[in-house]
Amino acid sequence: MSLSTQEAYDLIRFAEAFEARLVTASDTLADKEGLDAEKEWLATALELVRTALVPAPALLGRAKDLPELEEAREEFSFQQQNLWVDALEKLHAGITFCASSRAPVIEALFPHLKFPQLRRASQETVNEFAAAYERRLKSSYVHRIFSQDDFSFVRPVVDQVASAHAAWQVSLAPSNLPDAQVAPLRAEMISVASRLDVALRQARLLAEAGLVPVPGAFDSSGLAAKPKRRAGRGVPFFFEDTGADSDISETESSTFPEEGATEPPAAPPAPQPAVEAPPAEDAKEAAPDEAKPSRRGRKKAEPKPPPETA
Repeated sequence: MSLSTQEAYDLIRFAEAFEARLVTASDTLADKEGLDAEKEWLATALELVRTALVPAPALLGRAKDLPELEEAREEFSFQQQNLWVDALEKLHAGITFCASSRAPVIEALFPHLKFPQLRRASQETVNEFAAAYERRLKSSYVHRIFSQDDFSFVRPVVDQVASAHAAWQVSLAPSNLPDAQVAPLRAEMISVASRLDVALRQARLLAEAGLVPVPGAFDSSGLAAKPKRRAGRGVPFFFEDTGADSDISETESSTFPEEGATEPPAAPPAPQPAVEAPPAEDAKEAAPDEAKPSRRGRKKAEPKPPPETA
């Protein structure tokens, strides 16, 4: 199977998620008594995927700068942004542990807690928050508090926040790879993805066999999921093409006209004889009972006044 660089990248990322699902599936059998063979199959499946994924992290870090992997660069930048937010949350938690959740330094450094929003914020919003954070961090009050011995363990976390923000800024401007490195890097990506293709197929079969004793475990594990096909691409990689008409039965397919065949025009329906309306005197008899108005809602007939007496 021949893969493009983008397909190879997608397959590697899919394998990372597949590994996490395998771990969860293995935990499903861990508490079950017996099933030694099934547990061993899942352990083998996990080892297959992990072995094939060994070169993936470093490879993706270099491959993100390939011209055709714009989405990889965006994902990498998004990861760096989340690492920066992780460091901010760690700093906030450290101050809370050291002092309290109502410590004035928290209000001075984080007047508005918007960590979840920062994870998906735009570049402009992140820059605005980072600039405001730097101004507050350099204020005399925060500097004096962090200089105390009680806050000594907070200082390394402050440095982590600065390093994470710098790494995020670098990720926004990818470096240009020399031409001599582009072709070997593409070949390495495709080679690693091809080995992962085999490992994932084998691991899926082993996991399905191992989870048979637990009803519904394989279906709920998500291990049967397939990578999504990108718009404008052909058949999804990593899974064989079953054909677009494979789900159509012979009976259904026989009802479709062959290409190029023309059907004779259908004859117009014969005119129906006009039905004459029944005479007025017979209309009551001709009307069905269902057409009679319901008694509900009828107005009761008013009683006639008694005859006048002379």
